[in-house]
Amino acid sequence: MQNPKSSRQEQMHEWLKSEINKDKLELNKDKLEFIELIKNNSKEQILPKKEKLSLWKRISRVLIGR
Repeated sequence: MQNPKSSRQEQMHEWLKSEINKDKLELNKDKLEFIELIKNNSKEQILPKKEKLSLWKRISRVLIGR
């Protein structure tokens, strides 16, 4: 006959392991969904090109503070 405390601890340990496995599966599913989402977009949609400012525009930004 097992000690009720140890049995309870074993149950909790098994529950914790099952929850960790569930979390891993959910995380992998979310990763795959995110990868597919990124694959469907172009580079320009994800990272838009920055406008290159001329010297005068940079000076005006510094002086005006925009």
